Amino acid sequence: MVVSVEEVRNELDRIFDSSSSDIQRITKCRILLNNVISTWSTDVLEMLKEVIKFLAQDNVNLFVSRQMFSDFCMRLLPVLPDSQYKLLAQFMLKEMQPREVNFEYHMSIICHHLSYIYEKEENWKEAANFLASIPAESYYRFSVDYEMELYLKIAQLYMEDDDPLIADPYIKKTSVLKFLTSNNDLLLTYKVCYARMLDFRLKFIEAAQEYHELSNCQSLNVNERLTALKNTLVCTILSFSGEIRTQLLKSLFDDERCKIFIKTSTLGKLCSLQIIKSHEINEIAKLLLPHQKAETNYGTSILVEAIAQHNIQSIERLYENIKIESLGRLLGFEPCKAELMVGRMISEGRIEGSINQKNGFITFKLRNPNELLESWTEIIESLNNQFNRMNELLLANSSLQKDKKDHTDV
Repeated sequence: MVVSVEEVRNELDRIFDSSSSDIQRITKCRILLNNVISTWSTDVLEMLKEVIKFLAQDNVNLFVSRQMFSDFCMRLLPVLPDSQYKLLAQFMLKEMQPREVNFEYHMSIICHHLSYIYEKEENWKEAANFLASIPAESYYRFSVDYEMELYLKIAQLYMEDDDPLIADPYIKKTSVLKFLTSNNDLLLTYKVCYARMLDFRLKFIEAAQEYHELSNCQSLNVNERLTALKNTLVCTILSFSGEIRTQLLKSLFDDERCKIFIKTSTLGKLCSLQIIKSHEINEIAKLLLPHQKAETNYGTSILVEAIAQHNIQSIERLYENIKIESLGRLLGFEPCKAELMVGRMISEGRIEGSINQKNGFITFKLRNPNELLESWTEIIESLNNQFNRMNELLLANSSLQKDKKDHTDV
């Protein structure tokens, strides 16, 4: 039985010099490998490294080295503790690298398991890097589903590490592959990743639409649908004003699940374009993810700017004109910032009006009184629907309690 690194090296030389066929070499190498594992020596990892180094040489027949590396990947490495697996697996990758084309299959198995270990340790970037090193587009043909699953997993890990810039190319690759698969699970995972990518890139209205669809997708579990709903709510609030945003806010107001995340009164104010106050901004701020707390060109947070624009639209409905200084005070901004924001909204067609810098006034276009009632009418209708549903539930519950009581009396 071999007990040292030198003896392992000598035994390997003897096997390859004395054996007449590759089958014999494989058989004897397996016996040697079993002997090494059973030694319980402190040098066992060094002895295994010696075997790997020998098998990776150019002068070793590929039939033998591939067969033995398969034994390493499928039988030996998986039974090692994670710490030893990482050491030995990374050594294998390094030794196989010069002949990467010949050992792609084995290297992909090792990278998958290393990624799994690092993911358990919440080392997202390292987990993603190992998967990204797998040459999925090489001559060794992987299935479309395998490629798509691989790219999605890489993207998920990079996004978990808050690095959407690196994740983006992998989402783009899957956007092509999605037309070549009928795997519904993969297509759903793609939709989730795509929504998150839009969110990370601060494309909030597009992200909100994707999240909203996912929030009602029965293929997701309850918690996943609630997460999607919360993301819909946040992204809608952070997005620029417009018809899509208005429709999404109305839909969210009608969704009773939103009460978990935000007060009905606050959501009602967002729907009806009432002024949002600072304590309500703080309520919304608790829902934000780290990347959604970034600063804008105005030196404020994305949320503060979004609510400021909402409040400007509210003020537009209440006032025919207003001093720039007064507007700044209402928004909590310096007058120059308030003026810049209104100017941008006018130029983008999101409000109608003009700025008189000489007099320091903003004049809004006079609105049709009927328009002012539309949003209020819709809010009242939605509230009535909610009260009706609550009454139905209360009546049903009361009836159930009565039936139980009658049954008990009998």
